[in-house]
Amino acid sequence: MIRFFVRRLLEMVPLLFLLSLLIFGLFQLIPGDYLSEMELNPSISRQTIEDLRRDYGLNKPFYIQYFLWLRELFRGNLGYSFAQQRPAVDLIAERLRNTVVLTMSSLTLTLLFSFPLGIYAALNPHRWPDRLVLLISLVGLSLPTVLASLLLLYLAFLTGWFPLGGTGGLRSVVLPSLALAMPSVAFFVRNLRLEMIETLRQPFVLAAAARGLPAHRVIFHALRNALNPTISMAGITFGGLLSGSVVVEKIFDWPGLGALTVDSILSRDLFVVLNCVLASALLIAFANLLADLILAWNDPRIRYS
Repeated sequence: MIRFFVRRLLEMVPLLFLLSLLIFGLFQLIPGDYLSEMELNPSISRQTIEDLRRDYGLNKPFYIQYFLWLRELFRGNLGYSFAQQRPAVDLIAERLRNTVVLTMSSLTLTLLFSFPLGIYAALNPHRWPDRLVLLISLVGLSLPTVLASLLLLYLAFLTGWFPLGGTGGLRSVVLPSLALAMPSVAFFVRNLRLEMIETLRQPFVLAAAARGLPAHRVIFHALRNALNPTISMAGITFGGLLSGSVVVEKIFDWPGLGALTVDSILSRDLFVVLNCVLASALLIAFANLLADLILAWNDPRIRYS
């Protein structure tokens, strides 16, 4: 298991390196930068801007800028946010915490709703409970995240049960988490239902039931064998939730990493964009690594594949 973990961990290094290089290169294609906009301000001298370019290496060729940024990254220096007028590491640490809270809350809601609904539908195939669950999941898949967010905001406005935006306690995370979780719940339910129906028809499950094994134990063994695709999807879904949080964070005024990335792109805040993308990639990579470890624990054959 340790060798499996180390191998997966080492596979992440070149991926993150190539991703950072790609983002850095793409950002160089955008004409101008934040300091270029500062040149339009008559109260800031040209010498001040040139000094800033020299201090942060922005007057050097692309490849030198990249390796200077990489060197400082390994030293724990993530650069400076010109738009926010503060070190990028403080800004990203604050926003990263909020995004992790939102994404993990959404993933928790996804799993809490998906497992009972998927199993219940699989135990009643082609009956009214199954059809009802499929209808609910179809609505969840068809409802855009933007529309779901706006409907939940309207609900909060009518009832006053939840704040309309921002952070401030447990209630503030409920609506954005629900908006993010809706399509994921629908996707998980449909997948788990299909896997459970197929597994429940396998000979080893039918033999266990014929030998008088209690129903809950039969369901447990069937569920464990049906879990592999669902566990794999959990890691992928984490990335989808992280991507979808950009829209939800803007609508609910949630100060997270997605909203910061969009604002930094618009203001051409290079160091913040780079580190936001890298932080998001790290989260997705570690989520998939965790999913691989759980998958290897659930199915020992995967450790040796």
